[in-house]
Amino acid sequence: MRTVAQLRMLTCAAALVLALAAAELAGAVPLITNGGFESGFTGWTIADALGSDGTFFLQSGTASPLNADPVPSPPGGTTAAMTDAQGPGSHALYQDLVVPTSLGSAVLTFDLFIGNRAEDFFTPSPASLDFSTPALNQQVRVDILLAGTDPFSVSSSDVLLNLLQTNPGDPLISGYTSHSADLTALLNASVGQTLRLRFAETDNVLIFQAGVDNVSLDVQPIPEPNTLLLVGISLTGIVAFRRNLRN
Repeated sequence: MRTVAQLRMLTCAAALVLALAAAELAGAVPLITNGGFESGFTGWTIADALGSDGTFFLQSGTASPLNADPVPSPPGGTTAAMTDAQGPGSHALYQDLVVPTSLGSAVLTFDLFIGNRAEDFFTPSPASLDFSTPALNQQVRVDILLAGTDPFSVSSSDVLLNLLQTNPGDPLISGYTSHSADLTALLNASVGQTLRLRFAETDNVLIFQAGVDNVSLDVQPIPEPNTLLLVGISLTGIVAFRRNLRN
């Protein structure tokens, strides 16, 4: 029969293995880089439609980057990304990401500020992010696209998932609001592909600021079979130790 000291050593070893295995199970893989914009626009691409006024700027403090309109402070760190302009335009901010070949779950989170200085939102029909047409266009939208598509496309063949879109009647100024979306199904259907996360803002009515911060897409990998086996063995060892102590 093993001594109590030996049993304690065995259960400590089992607990250590269990802790290491649990850490592997808990390890999420981030797919978005510099989601807080503390490193400027590193990792991101800005696109401004031809003839647009303004662009995406780095925002800090409580004044918009160009017009100095009142805006909330960045909710994370000291910097956010924000559109601002003194005339009409369409602006997109996007980052491409490669979907892992194996994943268990995927959750996208981001904070979005909406500062619409017009009397309402306007979304033309057919859908468009073109500011230069006669149709009124004053909106924000967030989408998952196929990589390599036009940054301003709203075609159903390019947009895999619309995550957010303003509509007439929505509150004009929202403050920084946290949003979350479960992308597990979409990413599992796109393993190995390159997708594009896009934030887009269009305005041809009046000034519009759209702020983005704390963007995160964390993917939980599927645990390796060996990891699950180690968890099972470790749990069995700990149960056996407790039984031996009772006997």
